Amino acid sequence: AEGHPPTVMDMSFATQALVAFNSDATHPHGGGLARIDRSGKPVWYRPDYSHHRPHLTGGEVALVPGLRSRRPVETGLVPGRNRPELNMYCQQWSQDLVNAIDPGGERRLKEVSVFDAVLDSPYATLLLHTDTCNPTHVNSVHVLGEDAAGAGLEPGDLVVSMRNLNAFAVLDRSNHRLKRLVRGGFMAQHSVLHFEGSRFLLLDNQGGRSADGALAVSRLLMVDAASGEETTIFPNRRTPDHLRDLYTSLNGGVALSPDRRRAMVTFTGRGKAVEVRISDGAVLTVFDSIHDASQLEGLPEERTARSVRWQLWEVRYGG
Repeated sequence: AEGHPPTVMDMSFATQALVAFNSDATHPHGGGLARIDRSGKPVWYRPDYSHHRPHLTGGEVALVPGLRSRRPVETGLVPGRNRPELNMYCQQWSQDLVNAIDPGGERRLKEVSVFDAVLDSPYATLLLHTDTCNPTHVNSVHVLGEDAAGAGLEPGDLVVSMRNLNAFAVLDRSNHRLKRLVRGGFMAQHSVLHFEGSRFLLLDNQGGRSADGALAVSRLLMVDAASGEETTIFPNRRTPDHLRDLYTSLNGGVALSPDRRRAMVTFTGRGKAVEVRISDGAVLTVFDSIHDASQLEGLPEERTARSVRWQLWEVRYGG
């Protein structure tokens, strides 16, 4: 697949799937981006190191995390004037980007370098304390809504989740400079979504503890970028016992319902997704990724004799 779009096609993302591929346990980890029609036939494919979940904007533009693979360490890491010295050593490293893609598969806007936005900000020294081969590890991008307010936030700004910095950043909609970086009690987070005002929803993969403090849990967290206040929505003391210890050290995500009253939280490592009411964390629906493995070939008998639980990457609301 060369990534060239056909001459005539439906110029809308609404009727076909946009799929980003991750290359698990490889470096770089981006597998490219494809548009798939309802029959499962590829319409186009971009071998561009895209990865993680695309975000569709109202203007029929998809914002997609991507990366540029660089080897060896290049002059992009050499400090310029007023930059701290960054001693990063890696034979091949990944510079995270956000690409704006139109339905035809072409890059409509110039790529936004998340790495450069951090490097050119007052938070550049965070890059001294991260994975030198994958400094930021962007795993989601979202656009701030029309009700964005407080903490210098404006509608149309971009929020990017940076797993390896345990932080999310707000980039100016015009010049893409980093205007706000938020860190807190969350670690290795995924799916940072603007909720309202200065508040954001996210999946805190590794920063939570159970109600009694005995177990590490992953949680649906509300973070206020203006006040720094953090509120655990799920799990809480009213959560049923069998759902209180859900944990996924990596992966997973959050999907927000169109009315912003409910959220779907996917715990990849447990093969489970839970829909909760945002106002009180009440459990509305539970999805289990359980499958009959008895007909699969090549597995040992003790596995084909019963059902198995597959990892569940993400459950979203349909359009």
